[in-house]
Amino acid sequence: MTLTNDDIVAIIEDAGTQIDMDKLQPDTAFEDIGADSLDIMNILLGVQEKTGAEVPDEDVEKLGSINAILAYVNNG
Repeated sequence: MTLTNDDIVAIIEDAGTQIDMDKLQPDTAFEDIGADSLDIMNILLGVQEKTGAEVPDEDVEKLGSINAILAYVNNG
């Protein structure tokens, strides 16, 4: 399954994170706009549920923005 920017935004909204959605841009690091490690894990769990793709623990640090997640999942 191919994810879009809108898919990731919806996942972030559904995850109930502390991310400032007004500052969310595709290349902005989640941590720079209020996310903590639990928020990021909730986002990645949402991505896994939507796509069925497994994200190994060693890859979690690489997935700190919308663009990073899109590249990882879509080019995988």
